[in-house]
Amino acid sequence: MNKAFSKTLTNVISAVRSKPDPIVMFGVGNFNSLSSRNSVAVRAINSLVNKLNMRWVDFPHIGAQLSYSPENHLLFVKSDTHLTKDNFEVLKRLIVLMPNIKTDTFCAIHYEHLYKLGMVESAYGGRTRHNDGLVGITSVFQTEKYHRIPIGIAHPIDDISFQTTPYSLGSAYEDSVTSFVVNRFPDVQMELVDKVVVPYAVNEIMSTIGKIKKDISQRENETDQQEKDLSAYKTSRVELKD
Repeated sequence: MNKAFSKTLTNVISAVRSKPDPIVMFGVGNFNSLSSRNSVAVRAINSLVNKLNMRWVDFPHIGAQLSYSPENHLLFVKSDTHLTKDNFEVLKRLIVLMPNIKTDTFCAIHYEHLYKLGMVESAYGGRTRHNDGLVGITSVFQTEKYHRIPIGIAHPIDDISFQTTPYSLGSAYEDSVTSFVVNRFPDVQMELVDKVVVPYAVNEIMSTIGKIKKDISQRENETDQQEKDLSAYKTSRVELKD
C-alpha cells in the first residue's frame, strides 16, 4: 500500500478489499460545490453518512473522500473533480485499489435533469448517455447495467427560475443544460431540496442498500445449495467384466 496514504485510509482500503461484494454508493457531483444542482447527490449521501454517525476519510490522491461501514461492508464515495463528467477518474482509480468492486453491488447516485425537481427513484441499467456524470462511469464498467438513484433537478426549459443567456438561446434544450446543472439552486429551491428532496433521496438510498444486501444473501444461499447438491451427487459405478 502507498506509504503516503494515512493509516485510516489504508485501513479502509484493506477492509474493502478483504471481502467480496462491497456495496458502493457513489455520489456523482463535487463535494466542494454542494450548492450546485449537479451535486445534489453528494448532499444526499452527506446527510445519510451523518445520520449513520459515520465519518469521511480524505483520499486526496484521487480527489475523493470515503466513508466505510465494516459491519455492512458498505462504502460511500464522493468526488471533487474539476468537472462532474470527470468523476469517473475517481472510480477508475478506486477499482485499481479495490478490484472487488462490481456492477451488481455498485450504485451511482446522481442528478437527473430529465426529471421534475424532487422526483427520486431506484433504477437498474437503462440509458446513461444523456448525463455527463454517468457517461464516464458507464465507460469504466463497459455496461449500463449498474444500480442508479436519479434525483430530479428539473430541466432548464421547465424551470422558470433559470435565466437563459444569449449563449444558450440557439438550442434551449441542449446548450443550456450544462450551465443549468453547474449553477446553484436558487434559495427558494435550496430550502425545498434540504427539507424534502434530500430526505426522500436518503430513504431511497437505504432501500437500495437493503435490496443489494438481499441480492447478495440470495446468491450466497444459491451457491451453498449448489455446493451441497454437488457434494451429495454420486455417479453410478460401472463394473466391467470380461
